[in-house]
Amino acid sequence: MKLLHIADLHLDRSFEGLKAFPERVAQRLQETNKRVLHTLIDSALRNQVDAVIFAGDTFHQSQTSIQTQAYFFEGLERLIKEDIHVMISFGNHDYYSSERYWFDFPEEVYLFEQEKVQTHYFVTRNKERVAVSGFSYEHPWIEENKLSEFPYRSADADIHIGIYHGESAANRESRYAPFTVSRMKELGYDYWALGHIHKPEILSADPLIVYPGTPQGHSKKETGVQGAGIVNLGNGPATIRFEEAAEVLWEKTNYSLSDYPTKKEALMFLENVLIEEAVQKHKFLLKEIILTDTEHLEEAFHVSCANGELLTHLQRTLDGQRQLFVFQLSVASHTKDQKIPIQASPQLLEQLEKNYLQAEIFAEETKELLQHPQFSTIQSIDRAWREKCIEQADRRIKESFTIEEDQQ
Repeated sequence: MKLLHIADLHLDRSFEGLKAFPERVAQRLQETNKRVLHTLIDSALRNQVDAVIFAGDTFHQSQTSIQTQAYFFEGLERLIKEDIHVMISFGNHDYYSSERYWFDFPEEVYLFEQEKVQTHYFVTRNKERVAVSGFSYEHPWIEENKLSEFPYRSADADIHIGIYHGESAANRESRYAPFTVSRMKELGYDYWALGHIHKPEILSADPLIVYPGTPQGHSKKETGVQGAGIVNLGNGPATIRFEEAAEVLWEKTNYSLSDYPTKKEALMFLENVLIEEAVQKHKFLLKEIILTDTEHLEEAFHVSCANGELLTHLQRTLDGQRQLFVFQLSVASHTKDQKIPIQASPQLLEQLEKNYLQAEIFAEETKELLQHPQFSTIQSIDRAWREKCIEQADRRIKESFTIEEDQQ
């Protein structure tokens, strides 16, 4: 049989770590998750798979928008029309409760609705009898190892697959269904479809125990995504290959400025190299830049890097290029203790801090955090907390910058 193994789609997750960005970027990112799902469904149809497994965290939140659910259910219907078996387990982000869904799941889709391990059987086009054992989260975490509930390989099945959303318990505690690879092997299954870890990883080759990782990275830490796994089972050892589905890629690049003696030449180099990259890219790229070998450049260059002026200029330069957006720019530290000089009145920082202590101004700048439904349950929002935040900000500013009066 042939299987498409998908995990950690996080369909309604936003792209994290991005500040202000132009409308063209907003529009591109808004449609990304839907396009990724569409690509994955296309992959299932193109490869004529017998089954698709969603191994948890298909949604980023337990409460999911109607729009997100609508296009996901449309994707399920496309699979069902081609007689593809679909099985869904729910992870720690989208832990299961039937009341949260705006639509009924199709009868042809098998849901693992309980934290208790269940086994589902189906027959492939080639008359192979397949057993699939798995469970779902009904809460944000599961602290116990669930493998003790999994049955041994079914004698009534030609192929037995395990679905497990959790993490390896290698000598450490975990709140996400900790497991051991050795115990998985003892159960005698043909394949383990894992979820929860966003980076692709093969934990065992015999049997195959695989994290496919998230198909679409949503933060700069999620690089190296491979997509979803096309798994072949039966007639020998299981095999897997990955099909890319990401619409947006994250990249970090170091640029040396050692060959550019002036800020004008350094700027021209950065403009040219980024425009050239934007023209060559086939995927939309979110790029972080780190500048190295900048010691010889004048103070004005470093100030423009520190205050975001250079980043803003490069973003505007690339505004007509639809395939690349620079979201962050920094200068590599020359020495551990080096600070960036800023010409300003030392009293300015003190005055700004006093302003941000005012409840209304502080609330405006932190409204996204304060509006989070769980934040107020773990933190008292009062003057003492505001003062603590300002103190920490003051310390970090003074660790990174030297504020000096302009003597001219």
